[in-house]
Amino acid sequence: MTILLAADIGGTKSDLAIIDLSLSSGSAPLHHKRYKNSEFSNLDNILSDFLTDSDCETPIYGCLAVAGVIRDGEVSLTNLAWTVSEKKLQETFGFKQVTLLNDLTAICSALPDIPEKDLLTIQPGTVQRNGVRAVIAPGTGLGEGYLIDQDSFFFPKGSEGGHCDFAPVSDEQIELLRFMRKKLSYVSYEVLCSGVGIPNIFDYLATTGIDRNPDRMQLIKEGDDKTPPIVNGAIADTPCPLCQKTVNLFLEILGSEAGNLALKTYPTGGLFIAGGILPRIAAHISFDPFIQNFRQKEKMSTLMKSFPVHLIQKQDTALLGTISYGRRFF
Repeated sequence: MTILLAADIGGTKSDLAIIDLSLSSGSAPLHHKRYKNSEFSNLDNILSDFLTDSDCETPIYGCLAVAGVIRDGEVSLTNLAWTVSEKKLQETFGFKQVTLLNDLTAICSALPDIPEKDLLTIQPGTVQRNGVRAVIAPGTGLGEGYLIDQDSFFFPKGSEGGHCDFAPVSDEQIELLRFMRKKLSYVSYEVLCSGVGIPNIFDYLATTGIDRNPDRMQLIKEGDDKTPPIVNGAIADTPCPLCQKTVNLFLEILGSEAGNLALKTYPTGGLFIAGGILPRIAAHISFDPFIQNFRQKEKMSTLMKSFPVHLIQKQDTALLGTISYGRRFF
């Protein structure tokens, strides 16, 4: 057997799996486990626990997707104070070879293998064979990437596009930018279109006099993480108007940036929304604010209507992509 350890190391959680590369690509992992990163001080501790917990043959290869910029086989995670090195992982755990890839590169690698049942089509568009596919992923941060898959050429690539300058497209968004500039010296799309961003939008809208539910406001005030109670308040049986407006504005801004990404990558193979935020609430919201702003590109509005747009509802997409990438790499 040729054994691969595949891992998706995010800002909040880590998914790990052991794969037998001699089996077909659709085979189940020999061992799989999910960890909360907050319960560990570093990645080595997670890997040690995972390998100890497994009764599988020791992996000889490692393929790890990480949320951060990889340089010379090393990465400092963007939203977590961990540093990971290919060389150190090989020395510590005895791997023959280890490769690190950006988490968005992993998600892009997974696109050909995602079942249709795990996709929610938001805009049908027209798919072109061998067309570029693009990904925008609001989660702990905001990831962006693309996939070129043409015959024998397979090139998935994550980027740091989520850190581009936020560009407001309405008077309301201009005021939001002014509000954010009082808090931060630099305002990117990530500080608005992510788990961190939703509370920022909420805090701005709370200054504008929008109606709010007092009980919901208390829950938000008491929580360590404001995002879940804000989102839950937007989709509650009796929704909080302030929370609803927050989610709608989040979708508007995300739609604008997804449109920017589409204009730059020309995704005739489709634009895919990944990340952990929207799949949880997709059944309870309207994507109209997203699509309206996605299409709002002046002379290019007709073109924007032609791009297929899908929401990935599969939870372990990055891990699936890491396994796919590992198969190709090793």
